[in-house]
This record gives sequence, C-alpha cells and structure tokens, in this order.
Amino acid sequence: MQAPIHVSELELTEPIIDIDLPAPVDGVPYTGVYLLVRLQRVPVSYTFIASDRLDSASVIADLWDEVGPEVNKRRSHAGLPKLDGLPADGIPVEAVLDGDELTEFPMVTVAVCTRDRPESVITTLRSIAALNYPNYDILVVDNAPSSDATMIAVRENFKDDPRVSYVREPKGGTSFARNRALKEATGDIVAYADDDVMVDQWWLRAIVQGFQSAPDVAAVTGMISTAAIENDAQLYFHLRLNWGEVGERRVFDLKDNRDDSPIYPYSAGIFGGGCNFSVSRTALKDVGGFNEALGGGVPAGGGEDLNMFIRIILSGHQLVVQPAAIVHHRHRATTAELAKQMRTYGSGATASLLAVALSSARARRELPVKIVLGLVRLMRVQNPAKDVSQYPTLPKEMLGLEMRSLALGPWLYLKGVRRNRRLYQGSYN
Repeated sequence: MQAPIHVSELELTEPIIDIDLPAPVDGVPYTGVYLLVRLQRVPVSYTFIASDRLDSASVIADLWDEVGPEVNKRRSHAGLPKLDGLPADGIPVEAVLDGDELTEFPMVTVAVCTRDRPESVITTLRSIAALNYPNYDILVVDNAPSSDATMIAVRENFKDDPRVSYVREPKGGTSFARNRALKEATGDIVAYADDDVMVDQWWLRAIVQGFQSAPDVAAVTGMISTAAIENDAQLYFHLRLNWGEVGERRVFDLKDNRDDSPIYPYSAGIFGGGCNFSVSRTALKDVGGFNEALGGGVPAGGGEDLNMFIRIILSGHQLVVQPAAIVHHRHRATTAELAKQMRTYGSGATASLLAVALSSARARRELPVKIVLGLVRLMRVQNPAKDVSQYPTLPKEMLGLEMRSLALGPWLYLKGVRRNRRLYQGSYN
C-alpha cells in the first residue's frame, strides 16, 4: 500500500458499479481506494481495494468477504434472513437496522473553535450548514486570532444564515475556546467540530442517538474518517491513529460498561478524538469545564479531550462512542506538520494524566501502577513505518518522536498552569 490513495464511500443499498480513480496526482497514479462502506448510512467497514480490483465484480467479491458477517449480524438483529452474497443492485432496505429512529430532536449548538484558518473553517462550516437535522445552530469561536480574516470570511459567507454566530475569545488555547463555547451555547448538547473537518450530513442525528442510548450520557464521540491520502504524511497518520476503525456503538462507565484494558479508564485511543465529540452542558456542571492548561495553543499542545473523557467517567457519568457520527478529517499534508502533530499527541497524553491525578484522589491511587502498564502498552504500538517491505516510503522517525514527547508532557502541563496563572493575573503577554 502506497500513497496516493483515493478516498471514497460506498452505500451497500445502492447498485455496486465499477470504481473510477481520479487523474494522477502530480503524475503519480492512485494505487487504490479506501472505501468507507455503509449500510443504511451506518458504517460497516473501512476497506482498501487495490487499483486492479475496481471492476464491479471484484468489488462485490472483495467487499462481501469483509462485510458479509457484519451485514448478516445486523440483519439477524432486525429479524431479517441472512444473505448469501452482495447483490449487484444493492441490499434491499427492509427494516431500520440500527433501531434508532429519532422521535425527539433536542437543540444542539455546533461549536467550531478556530484560529487563523479562514479558508479551512469556511469549508467546515459549509458542511455543517448542510446537516440533515432540524434543530441546531452554529457557533464560531475565533481563538486569539492574529487578524480579522476569519470574522470577515464568516460574515461574508453566512450573513444570510441566522443559525451562524461568531464570537472572539481573546485568551489563546483550545480549552479557552471550548469553554467559551460552553458559555455561549444555546443548546444543552454542544457538538465540537474542528476547523479541519467536514461533517457527514447525518452527524447530528447520530450524536443525538448516542445521547439517548443510555441513561446518564455526558459525552458522545464519533468516527473520524480520513478525507484524503495524497502523500506519505497523510498515509502515516491514517495508519497510526486508526481513527477509521469501525465497530459497534459502545458505552463506557465505571459500572457494567468497562473496557478490558488494564489501564482503563485512563486509556488513550479508545474514547475517540477531540475533533469529533459532543458534551451535555447539564452533565458538565458536575464534571467542570475543560482544563485550560491543556490543548492546542498552550505548552502541552493537546490532551484536553482525553482529560475531559477520563473526568467524565471518573465522575460517574457515561461516555458513548457512536461510529455513525462521522466527520472527515483533513490530515496534515507535510512531514513537518505531521511531526508537530505526533509530538503534541505524546506530550498531551501524559499532561492530561498528570492533570487528572492532581484533581482526583482516585486517580492518584490508581495511576502509579496503570501508568507503568500504559507505558508498556505504548511501547508496543505498531508503527506502520517499521514494516519497510509493506510501507517503504513512510517516515520512520515519527513513533520515536511521539514516544520521546511523552516524557515532556508533565513538565509542559505545569508550565501551562503557571502561564495561565499569570494570564489571569493580567501579567502574561
């Protein structure tokens, strides 16, 4: 598997036809296609098909080998007979397979926190404005911008859309922006989308389904699919983060819905990511807001999402991972941008754990042993660049860079705490 790889979607209820690849990128032909395969809108698999297998007959055969068991499992749950293969005309729609048709549509505020990315945020906002959901508004939080470019772009592109509002948060840092969104939101559900994603049109419906799927849900995360794989940096990120993994909806809490990981609930990677999650403002009254010494724009560089997820579970609430809530993420396109991203993932992870330990007596009791187990687990992470026979062109230094940055996380968190103390005292500049 090598970049570039075309990224597309396939709905199993529609006719299966030949897949045509776009024109080559800078003269380099696409080596295949990554398909987000869906059944009645709900994701079933994320499948790579090589460029020599894109005729309809080969697509049908290859897809059925991979998705057949899951398709029949869903049909069985709905009381439908099993299929022996994938019909060329598509699987007939005979029932609601996920069993989650909405009857109530609570107000949702979609919050997009951004800084100095006017073109990117407009692309994100256009996808949000096209959502198939009847009751939502859109809040743009411009985080310590260096110019008025984002404000001007939002007002020029959405001046006739009363759903869209704009606020400026002067204190730099992702958590400052997320907390400002909590304060300004009109809906009890606040759905966060980063300024480098495009949301699926059914995104909010799936999020609300997640909130209604259990009795005490404080947060819902969703699937983060790859928007493009045009180069080695994007392929590395796609393989390393594995955000496109498809599974069933899961509920996490401290009771009957625990993960079997020995480091649960301090587990990075199982709860979802910060570019696609939603919170209940009512539930967050117990949990508290986002830790402002974590996240982008402060020394730790990240970790505010993981910190929030852990605190939600430790506080006795539930977190739901809802794969049907899909956003498409535009991965970093250069090796330098990728390196920065991997460094902040490492430092943000350990910074978030220190922050939890400092705020929770339970965490202080559990974390010493669990951190050791977690470090062992991290050291066993499979780096896609190690298999040079399969991925000969991918950058090979990224995993080491990420691991080394783990050691910096606690120090960077304390540095961020001191920074914010000076900021609130009016002496930070």
